[in-house]
Amino acid sequence: MEKVEKIKFWLIFYPAVLIFSILSAIFKRYNLNGKAFVPETILTAAVIFTISVLGSHLAIYFKNKAAKLSHAELNKKIITGFILFLMFIVLISNVVVSIGGFVWYLINGLDLNNFLPNLFKYDLTYANKSLFIWFMFFSIAFFFTLWRKSSKKEQYLREENLKYRYQTLKSQVNPHFLFNSFNTLSELIYSDPGKADNYLQKLSGIYRHVLENGEKDLISLDDELKFVRQYFDLQKERESDKISLSIDAEDVKGYKIMPVSLQLLVENALKHNSMSYEKPLKIKITMQDDYIVVSNNIQRKNIFENSTRKGLQNLSERSKLILKKELIIIENNDMFIVKLPVSRAE
Repeated sequence: MEKVEKIKFWLIFYPAVLIFSILSAIFKRYNLNGKAFVPETILTAAVIFTISVLGSHLAIYFKNKAAKLSHAELNKKIITGFILFLMFIVLISNVVVSIGGFVWYLINGLDLNNFLPNLFKYDLTYANKSLFIWFMFFSIAFFFTLWRKSSKKEQYLREENLKYRYQTLKSQVNPHFLFNSFNTLSELIYSDPGKADNYLQKLSGIYRHVLENGEKDLISLDDELKFVRQYFDLQKERESDKISLSIDAEDVKGYKIMPVSLQLLVENALKHNSMSYEKPLKIKITMQDDYIVVSNNIQRKNIFENSTRKGLQNLSERSKLILKKELIIIENNDMFIVKLPVSRAE
């Protein structure tokens, strides 16, 4: 869908720039010698079109670079970026005007010995004087727009982070989870009081972890892994050998992670997949460089569930805000994999 939108954009962009270039060339030539349709009009239109297209692609490049920066990082680099952008666009215009002038000399069989003197004396001087103000205006407007967009995005991410914290607290104390947990606990009280006490300790530990860390941006990875083990033990008490969790993450000291993030990914796997003794759901947690990876075999439930993936979306937004890194989601026919960024403690 995104590729289709890009194709539509360029199909509109190029014809629009071409029309703009032709009209600008006609207007310019008419102002210079009172004649709109002269041979020079075609060359002028070609030069304006080329500068406009290359300048637009340069702007898109800078826009994509800025999108990867946090607002604080953009503030540090915006002046340097502005100067570089202005220098590049002026350089592009000078190169294009020079090539256009050279082509004009060749077409008309003019003396090439006069090309460079006239280029620096007339063509480039006129082009820089007439275009520099427009370049300056465009650059200021463009970078101000980037700054404003980054500022709004930062504010939006902060608001989403606050909403997520609130939703996390609510979702962890949801009736479905409590209902299943209390049912299991009730059964254990009669069948195995000692096991019931252990189950209750883990259940209280889960909610203690959420309440203590819900307002923090980052906690130690070791604490989050312990929390996930507790959470999974409660689930396994009910599902037994229908589910399994393996954690292969050694030497995690010094790493930090967003609280309740791993639990959300494990819960997501349990929620959207079927499980049985014959076909158990297998969840695996591993470390890969500066990412903690949660993967599971895909066994979609027969009952249709309209998943909005809001949990993953919120987690991704938090990751961008707090860790300045994207959440990586990989899905194929057999496996669902999420790579969650972690941070090295300073």
